[in-house]
Amino acid sequence: MLADSAKFFHKRSYNFRSFILDLTNMLRNGSRLKETAKAERISKQFAENIMLACTAVNGCIYCEWAHSKVALETGSSLKEIEQVLALQFDNLPEDQIIALTFAQHYAESEGKPSKKALQKLGSYYGSEKSQDVINYLNMIMMGNLLGNTIDAFDSRLRGKPAKDGSLIFEFFVYLLGGALLKNRFLKLTES
Repeated sequence: MLADSAKFFHKRSYNFRSFILDLTNMLRNGSRLKETAKAERISKQFAENIMLACTAVNGCIYCEWAHSKVALETGSSLKEIEQVLALQFDNLPEDQIIALTFAQHYAESEGKPSKKALQKLGSYYGSEKSQDVINYLNMIMMGNLLGNTIDAFDSRLRGKPAKDGSLIFEFFVYLLGGALLKNRFLKLTES
């Protein structure tokens, strides 16, 4: 079993079907997502921590780098960012811990949180702020999986495909933005 797992790319990534489902959901909820960003019920720094917690589970190197940078710019300390990425929330602002724990659960459950987790989120933050947390998570999950799909294509070229991946879809995502993203990422991380 262990030898079999070494043959595959392990981060969650998109296949055509899962991408279409998420894209449809994003398009259907586009006005809600815009409203979340405009409303500012959640500070930019808090939103970045939510997205970093989700990214820590999904392992997208591009999202981790970009959102760590923005988190620093919006007031997070390097120590706070490291704690979120390590999924160690106990020393973070108390009013963020439930959302960050929910973000971890949301990513681990592949966007299908338990009713109990949803109820706890709602009872602590109220319905609007809870929906904002979920909206940020939907956005970052899509970014994480797109970034991981780019890496899945590179991994496939090295002989380790994603278990449920598709060469054609991975190549399509890579063509649409992967080469540009990877090139920019490499330039920015070298400087």
